[in-house]
Amino acid sequence: MLQELIRREFNRWADLGRGRGMEKNHWEITRQMLELMDVGRRDNVIDMGCGVGWATRVLAQRASRGIVLGVDLSDHMIGQACRDYRNPPNALFLVADAAALPCPGGFFNAMLSVESIYYYPDLEGAVAEVHRVLRPGGKAFFLTNYYKENTYSHNWAKYIDIPVHLLGAKDYVALLSKTGFRTATHRRIIDSTPIPEDWTPTNWFPTRQDQAQFQTEGALLLIAEK
Repeated sequence: MLQELIRREFNRWADLGRGRGMEKNHWEITRQMLELMDVGRRDNVIDMGCGVGWATRVLAQRASRGIVLGVDLSDHMIGQACRDYRNPPNALFLVADAAALPCPGGFFNAMLSVESIYYYPDLEGAVAEVHRVLRPGGKAFFLTNYYKENTYSHNWAKYIDIPVHLLGAKDYVALLSKTGFRTATHRRIIDSTPIPEDWTPTNWFPTRQDQAQFQTEGALLLIAEK
């Protein structure tokens, strides 16, 4: 089953400590998205594909009178989120499939997903679940570096052991509209993180220029309102 394959792969990532690295690698683009979300103190928010919960904790501090739920398919990631960090009392974590959220309909004011949308085996089912758990007027924020228009991100998929979706901005907007969202838009968020002086080549970016071009293209942010 594909879900189990994904769970095993991300459990392996968790055991290698890669969950902690996600915050460092994605903080700048996530910071900009969080400002656009403008979460209120009493809002309820769901963080889909939360990993070890770094964005969940930031949101829980902002929505201090609400509930912020982090969900992830990897039980090892969720275990680390619960065990290895000091979590605000309103930050909760749950192992769950994005296409089958054990949450009541219309409960959340907002949803965010950082670098996880392309992993969902049932992409349409996951988007439909987001729509279901949001209240009317609630907004979904999907942030991804891996999308069709940013060709500098495509090489990355060769080095992971699970299938991923490669969609373009218009494809995602069409899917969000098909699923029932009242509005769906997209924009780019530029990663202005300085490239270290001691930068070395990786499988993802064989040259420094590739890294710079990837950041210049920016991450794709999808915003949909129910």
